[in-house]
Amino acid sequence: MFKNRELSSPEKLFVIVLCICLGFLCNALIIGTLYQYMQGEIAYKILLVLSSVLTFGLPAVAAAALIGSEKNPFAHIRLTSNVKISKFLIVIVFMLSIIPAIEFVASLNASYSFPESIKGIEEYLRSIDASAMEATQRALAGSDVGMFVLNLVALAITPAICEEMFFRGVMQKFFVDNIRNKHIAILLTAFIFSAIHMQFSGLLPRFILGAVLGYLFYSSGSLWLSIVAHATNNALVVIAAFIFGAEVSASPDLSAYANPWWICAIVAGLAIAFFAGRKIFHTKK
Repeated sequence: MFKNRELSSPEKLFVIVLCICLGFLCNALIIGTLYQYMQGEIAYKILLVLSSVLTFGLPAVAAAALIGSEKNPFAHIRLTSNVKISKFLIVIVFMLSIIPAIEFVASLNASYSFPESIKGIEEYLRSIDASAMEATQRALAGSDVGMFVLNLVALAITPAICEEMFFRGVMQKFFVDNIRNKHIAILLTAFIFSAIHMQFSGLLPRFILGAVLGYLFYSSGSLWLSIVAHATNNALVVIAAFIFGAEVSASPDLSAYANPWWICAIVAGLAIAFFAGRKIFHTKK
């Protein structure tokens, strides 16, 4: 769009990295400045929306405009592709059905303990997790319907759109185009997606989520399926906080999964996910 020649693969990768770095920089400067003047819970939600747009949304559009061959950057990230409504419904069922298994993986991740020789690293990572948990609890605050809607917009819808635009629409598309093994490309994107959130306790479940979103995008050729799946995953936390309170607790202890109800929920959920997955996952021709 803004170039006279096709960029090489190294140049495209440089543009992608540059855009995300500038996004983080702009987010730090702008949100950091506005935070001093915008007080209150509603203002905080607005800043969360703006943060997602600055960190991932605008860098995705900028990168797509610079490296894409299409005149419309949204076509490059496959936001213009159409998907049947029935597939959206199946994707929502699929995401709901894998939640018990994801919770089990999250408990495994949270229960992992570092060797004594590197305990200092674990303590540092745990402190980052604690800070992230406090921020999440504040973001989920609000007991009325209006705040619930704002939470859905700020924590579920906007992050899903902006993050999928960058990670799947730009980054994964670049890796798929330049790495012979498409599975490696999808999993590499999922790992970066998980690692960039800087939360050790959620590293493994977020990696699995990223892989699911990646295969959704690759199999459908449309970013909308992964956006709906991502938004569904985030919305579940918002809905749970609205119903049960803003306190966000850690995943259940591993011993809790010995309960027959948890075992049944995981097995039944995976069975439903298998049949739903057969309807939505297929290799794009």
